[in-house]
Amino acid sequence: MPRKKKEKSDKQVFKEFKLRPTEKTLRKLVSSQRRINGRLYKSIEAILDAFPQPGKKGKAGFTVNFDALAKADKINEKVPGEGVGCISPPITPG
Repeated sequence: MPRKKKEKSDKQVFKEFKLRPTEKTLRKLVSSQRRINGRLYKSIEAILDAFPQPGKKGKAGFTVNFDALAKADKINEKVPGEGVGCISPPITPG
């Protein structure tokens, strides 16, 4: 199993982007976006966990783990969170 990379702190990201301490609004935006991205990542991870994994015993046919989907839904409800919020475009049939 691959080792999980240590997450960067806001301070490290600000330094990478060369954000000065006086750029408070931009720092708040970057910090808020990082939280949104993290929640989206966790939600997508939970959705993927809901589907069968290749090579696992007892996973014949197509089954869905509804508990994992419920977990993803709960995480996704928190995605906008506090801060800048999100604007979700309407979903149009493809």
